[in-house]
Amino acid sequence: MRQIRIEDRGERLSVQTGQPETDADAAIGRAAALLAKARHPVIGGLGCDVDGVRAALRLANAIGASVDHAATAHERVELRVLADSGVMTTTVSEARHRADLIVLAGPGAVAWADHARALADGGGLYPWRGERGVLCLATGGARPAHVAADGTVSALGDDLPLHRVLGLLRARLGQKPIGPLAQDGPDRTAIDAVALQMKSAAFGVMVVDANDVDHVTLDSLQGLVKDLNRDTRFTTLGVPAHHHGRGANLVSAWTTGDHLPVGLGRGYPVQDDWLHDAERLVTSGEADALLWVGALGPDVPAWASSVPTVALVHHGASASAEVVIEVGVPGVTHPGVLTDAVRDAFAFVDAKAPQPLPSVAAVITAIEAALPGGHP
Repeated sequence: MRQIRIEDRGERLSVQTGQPETDADAAIGRAAALLAKARHPVIGGLGCDVDGVRAALRLANAIGASVDHAATAHERVELRVLADSGVMTTTVSEARHRADLIVLAGPGAVAWADHARALADGGGLYPWRGERGVLCLATGGARPAHVAADGTVSALGDDLPLHRVLGLLRARLGQKPIGPLAQDGPDRTAIDAVALQMKSAAFGVMVVDANDVDHVTLDSLQGLVKDLNRDTRFTTLGVPAHHHGRGANLVSAWTTGDHLPVGLGRGYPVQDDWLHDAERLVTSGEADALLWVGALGPDVPAWASSVPTVALVHHGASASAEVVIEVGVPGVTHPGVLTDAVRDAFAFVDAKAPQPLPSVAAVITAIEAALPGGHP
């Protein structure tokens, strides 16, 4: 958004609107100047809708920035297992209607089930399904309050790490011996009962949050599901990455050819989980400017204070940065395209409470236009 000075009137006009310059115009100009002079800028957070991610990638290409998402670690675990050994997965809608056993693996799965209430509806498309039971594995004592179940709610390994519980179940499903068990842990009878419960399900779904596990544990979980499919039908349901992480990765994939994080400083996309990690780049001093996008969250992280920062935050968010610009929230203050967890697809979401706040895409496009050589 370039400005020109009208000398005889002594005021600044926005070339984009032709109207007197506003505080927003000035903020856009400061943001563009900060990013333009950086040798290695970074675009992080990336909590926004599809249009916002596309605009961020265009800006990154213009200024040679690295682009990362706040939920990259979550996606990295899932993608590594997918690449190494493959996964079996389903959608929320299928789990809701088909599953006669919901297995919540880890406390994150319980927290998501209660927060999203994605499984609070028992479905009803398939009357042959029968009663639905719920099984909690290594949830630390957490139990779901909003999962539709007309069968029993049971648990195993509240005081054990998830990888240990998975290993015990895989061993007993394969009729292999297990070593000595801790006195305060489950006994062999309880483990065998849960293994039989899972094997007896007509259609079981294991819910897991990748934030709870590393790629080795998630690979073991997928291995357990594959073992169960020798006798019955079983699959997994991954908790969606926070702040539209899955959608951002898909936009990156069709735009750059690879998932996030990605660097665009060489004139072509370079994907490298370590090299283009936003936090590492900033804390190591390799990056000298940061554009933080947090319309859907998260807040500007503490580590951003070590580098000049432009923060795009939702209305009412507290942020400390060289330039702070309030933006709208897609699906709340303005329409947007986001991933729909139930259908596992992109969906248009209308504004629930429209407000005259700019979208992330509009602000980033304006910043790109304000760069030296940019086009309004």
